Amino acid sequence: MIYQIPEFLRLFIIFVPQIFMVGLFTFIIFKILKRNTNRNSLTLSGFYFTVSIGLAMNGIAVLIAFFSPGEFVAVLYFFLTYLTVFSFVFVIVFILGLLKLKYVFTVKHSLLIIFAYGTVWLILLLFPGGITYSENWAPEYSSELYIAANILFTITFTIPVIYYSIRLRKLFKDSNLKKKLSLFLIGIMLAIIIIYGTMLYNTWKDDTFKTVWGLSTIVLLISSGLLIYYGIGRDL
Repeated sequence: MIYQIPEFLRLFIIFVPQIFMVGLFTFIIFKILKRNTNRNSLTLSGFYFTVSIGLAMNGIAVLIAFFSPGEFVAVLYFFLTYLTVFSFVFVIVFILGLLKLKYVFTVKHSLLIIFAYGTVWLILLLFPGGITYSENWAPEYSSELYIAANILFTITFTIPVIYYSIRLRKLFKDSNLKKKLSLFLIGIMLAIIIIYGTMLYNTWKDDTFKTVWGLSTIVLLISSGLLIYYGIGRDL
């Protein structure tokens, strides 16, 4: 179990994969923008960029918490939590673009969606008593925040993505395109699992679950990022 091994080794197991994922997602951003800088490319890159910033903050927070824990760690954890959830709005806008709805949802409308999504989540995460911190400055969610966050994420992301994904599958007629779309959607589903699992991770005080989920998240996040890119992102 991770919580039974030396602290320095635990730091290594957590920190190194974080840095690897930041490098991987940065490379994916480079590949996407090198191929094209259209609206869809920029939107999908926004997803990878926001997640990368969150991962980088998490890596920094882990280092600081290990060597010199303090309130600054709590600030980093708050922002990485917010950025991780916020990143998913770019997926919604991206899917709308694939549906050719960009003629209805103009750049102005897209920015409005991004702003509204970000504002609602910021208000929720700033709710008094929603997030507290352990002696090691690890975030802990209250039961009320956990329930509210699950409901909000389901309404603002999971349901819209499922709805628009069904419409997207009907739009794609070519079998090869459908295969790529399937990879993309599997990547999105894995990302959704990560969010629900992470919210439970920050709420449920069970060392065994935290260990298993901590390792699983690394695999899920890398798989999700690659599937989203190789599904559709590479061909933008």
